[in-house]
Amino acid sequence: MLSMKNINEFLGGRIFNLAELEQSELEDLISLGSQIVSATFKKNNKLFCRRCLMEIRKLPIEFQYCRNCINLGKIKVNDRLVITPTDVKYPIQSNYLVWDGQLTTNQQKGVRELLRAFDKKQDHLVWAVTGAGKTEMIFPLIEQALFKQQRVAICSPRVDVCIELFPRIQQVFPNTSVGLFHGKSEENYHLTQIMLATVHQLIRFEQAFDVLIIDEVDSYPLAGNKMLHQAITKAKDNQGMIVYLSATPPKELLIAVSKHQVTLTKLYQRFHGHPLPEPRCHLLLKQLEFLGINPRLRSKLTQLIKNGQRFMLFFPQIPIMKSFAEKLHKLYPLLNFVTVSSKDQHRLEKVQQFREQKVQAILTTTILERGVTFKKITVIVLAAQAKEFSKTSLIQIAGRAGRGKDSYDDEVHFYYQYYNDQIRLACAEIDYLNRQAKS
Repeated sequence: MLSMKNINEFLGGRIFNLAELEQSELEDLISLGSQIVSATFKKNNKLFCRRCLMEIRKLPIEFQYCRNCINLGKIKVNDRLVITPTDVKYPIQSNYLVWDGQLTTNQQKGVRELLRAFDKKQDHLVWAVTGAGKTEMIFPLIEQALFKQQRVAICSPRVDVCIELFPRIQQVFPNTSVGLFHGKSEENYHLTQIMLATVHQLIRFEQAFDVLIIDEVDSYPLAGNKMLHQAITKAKDNQGMIVYLSATPPKELLIAVSKHQVTLTKLYQRFHGHPLPEPRCHLLLKQLEFLGINPRLRSKLTQLIKNGQRFMLFFPQIPIMKSFAEKLHKLYPLLNFVTVSSKDQHRLEKVQQFREQKVQAILTTTILERGVTFKKITVIVLAAQAKEFSKTSLIQIAGRAGRGKDSYDDEVHFYYQYYNDQIRLACAEIDYLNRQAKS
């Protein structure tokens, strides 16, 4: 018989391959209301995987399997899946939300629109500039879901975003079970009323959540990924809702809004009421590493280091960042800085070092373009003309600056060898958003 602790590792709309379960586990799960289904289904004479909903294309081998979600464990076409029950009773609390913050007038309006969508079980988009306080706006929504003994998932394509959100959610919902799950997590899955997870984890669920909040919906690897978008829809309960949060929503979502399939909240103003920092643009006639570091750029760096100003340097590629780091160390041997990329196993610890002001600078790729908040920093994009920096990416990077009430005028600098559309469009949109905030 499964112990209560072990049961919690299975329940909540989880999808398991029957072949991976012990007979005793299977019997216990069936007794609790789990269902056994085929691992595949046919549609329009094509074969699809029940777990990830993607087509299974035939391979020249005897045992066919789904390649789309194989990183979550192999599913063969003749396998059967176990889907665990979702009708879990959560404890009633006297006090769910413990938060003494104040919402702005704009945020209050957004909350009213979110709660209206919740009542109507309507999917909703919160389109808000970076630093508008989207996280605080979802607190009352989560509270309402908990009050109705419902289950909430807060998901992002990026691990860093989930990790940053986790302690904030724990702090304001101290009496509610909260779990954090992602591919690098050391903690095994267990049933919680609020789950924070990367979007990939939703592939393992079916009709499991009453409220699904998707942060950074336009971010890689979610943007344009059919499997992940289907996973979101599949993980939502039939009577549930999806809330999308974004500063730069994808075109598909805006089309859904125009068709009245998704309702909309727009916030043009940051929570502190000050405008977005507008990037200052600098043309470099020579490459970044000209004379060690381009003299025009070196002048700015010298000024920042001399003044003890913390700064972020964004690079389009890891090799460019590493090469620049060597030059930086030679020119400024006393400067404490770290480098961060998607391939860095110590990325989270290094980001924390910068947050705790143990280092003055952080060199990074687009991995930190969103989902992290620092106060009193200067943001610099190097080689802003590079293809890795899209308009959306540049807007998000600029949004790292000016996030504090006492540092709303942080500087943003774009350095480039030629001016192109992505730079022009990013600057134009930031200017447009600031003008809208004033109107």
